[in-house]
Amino acid sequence: MKLKSIFINLKVSELEKIIFALPFFLIFIVNLYITRRHGFIYAGELAIFAGLSSFIAIIFSMRWDVEILVKDENSLVKSLSSGVYVVVSLSILSSSICYLLKSFGLFLDFNIYLIYSAALIALYELHINIFLKKGNLLSFVFLRILPPFFLVLFTLVNLSPGSSWFFSYLLSLVFLLCSIYIYHKKVWNFSFSLVNIFQKFRTMIVPTSSAVIANSISIIWLLSIANQFSSYEAGVWINAYRIASLPIAFCGATMMPLVLVAIGNKVVYHEKFNIMLKFTYLISIVFLITGICLYTNGQAVFNYLTNSNGLIGNGALLVILAIAAMQYSMQYWKEIFQSVNRTSVVLIILSIELFLILLIYFFGDIRLFNDFINLIFSITGLCFCLFFILIVTSYTRFKQLNSLESPED
Repeated sequence: MKLKSIFINLKVSELEKIIFALPFFLIFIVNLYITRRHGFIYAGELAIFAGLSSFIAIIFSMRWDVEILVKDENSLVKSLSSGVYVVVSLSILSSSICYLLKSFGLFLDFNIYLIYSAALIALYELHINIFLKKGNLLSFVFLRILPPFFLVLFTLVNLSPGSSWFFSYLLSLVFLLCSIYIYHKKVWNFSFSLVNIFQKFRTMIVPTSSAVIANSISIIWLLSIANQFSSYEAGVWINAYRIASLPIAFCGATMMPLVLVAIGNKVVYHEKFNIMLKFTYLISIVFLITGICLYTNGQAVFNYLTNSNGLIGNGALLVILAIAAMQYSMQYWKEIFQSVNRTSVVLIILSIELFLILLIYFFGDIRLFNDFINLIFSITGLCFCLFFILIVTSYTRFKQLNSLESPED
């Protein structure tokens, strides 16, 4: 099937956006290198710290980084200044509360660098989107690859996982702010109205809540494995998940922007669904090909990439692939339901998945790693079925509405 038949009315020039996949591949390679050099325990601790700090960063930014992209360029300065003030305010508030609790002998084991790293990530995401908004694609990609590049350097000098992650974003943010000053310093205009920011803060609660729930699921998987077993198994899981899901994640990184552009150009809802369905067909083909490869040679590939031996079998990798395919599909479809104003049902389904995973985290008592993987598969499969029902019913309803309206046109 030609690309033209998959993405309706897309310009060939849009294929340049495939360059977005370069940072994705670098992150993948960097994580494999760190695992091979430092082992699964170090990789597991790094994955947990990175996941938690990135999760907190979503809360700190309140989706102002996305606001920069989805609004017109005239709103860029206002969105950036609002985002910076929100990030700084929430970071100061969170760190103050943390130090206050520690002074009373509470949460003494909490790593304050999680707060600092989250603030750095939030500020980094806010400012790097300026280059994307301005159309400076090469600058955007170059600045995006700085964090994984610096992460490797800091791990080479044997810093702890948390320190390596913190300093990689600290140095990346310094380079980014210098680039902003050289090329786009006019975007820095921090005059603001406190009342206006508070009003916008309220409007950003819903999309922030949606993003928090969606992104918390994979983190709680990781924390649950570390809690039930150890950082070693967490390292095995995160590397197996990254390896198995690589082709599907790659499709999303390179083609999802094209899909969203096509969806945004359509007015009729069922036509939006048709575009997303064609992308889903592509994901299904990638899933089948990857599944065959993992079922026949998955363990050998995993052992080679991670420099390990016999930690996880072909069958388990196939199950992890199925988990990743379902989870990524829900993430991708979530975007179109936002486009057709049906986010509440999506939030309910994601909340069910989050609730079930939290039950495992707090009350689970699973002895075998493979049993835990199968349990994650069951929960994800249940929520995916609910999502599938939502897709079918919504598409059928929108198609019927369009057929009823067509004669009048």
